[in-house]
Amino acid sequence: MKIRLILIFITFLGGCANDSIYSELLKNFTILVNGPEDISQDVVDRVPYASMQARLGNSKNSLIVLEEDRDNILKWTTSNYVKIYTQNGFVVRLTGLGNELQRIDLDKNHPANFIQYPDDKIVVTSFYSFENPQLIRLPIKTMFSYVKDEKITILGKEIDTKVYKEESLKNLISWRFENKYWINENKEIVKSIQYFSPKNPPIHLLTTKKYLKP
Repeated sequence: MKIRLILIFITFLGGCANDSIYSELLKNFTILVNGPEDISQDVVDRVPYASMQARLGNSKNSLIVLEEDRDNILKWTTSNYVKIYTQNGFVVRLTGLGNELQRIDLDKNHPANFIQYPDDKIVVTSFYSFENPQLIRLPIKTMFSYVKDEKITILGKEIDTKVYKEESLKNLISWRFENKYWINENKEIVKSIQYFSPKNPPIHLLTTKKYLKP
């Protein structure tokens, strides 16, 4: 039934291809079904800074660049001034949207503090603070676990990774989410899907040009 509806929708839009509105709908529907196109190597090479491919939910992919490294927290900037802060690949702050993640105070045993990932399941408690609306130090328990080995392709290069998931457990606002992380042989997060607020879709991140500390 789902496949039939997709075919009907594509056929309908195909008949309206000359209309810019329906052309845009077709483009957006293609993204919904097939996923957005990755940033090309040519685009990445034009930017002389460390960069990542990023998108929210099913939106188009954008290239974000490293603006600052302060105490091992990397600050990434988008063209529309959204700021993404990461610690060893984990999003710990995100501003510039309606509902903002002001900070995550990570559990002392959180993998971001050690760049280590468990063979067995571990549970950590981190504290989330939000703006619009304001909510300070919401305790969120999450469980990390290994999922599988997976080979992924980034800019035409195949990379062996281990996939881990981070599941939220019962909390005060009944916020349910599942983050995923793809870890390379150097214990680096090269790809991730991370939820950062109950009111926003997850952010998808993909390393396109690694940051090398001076």
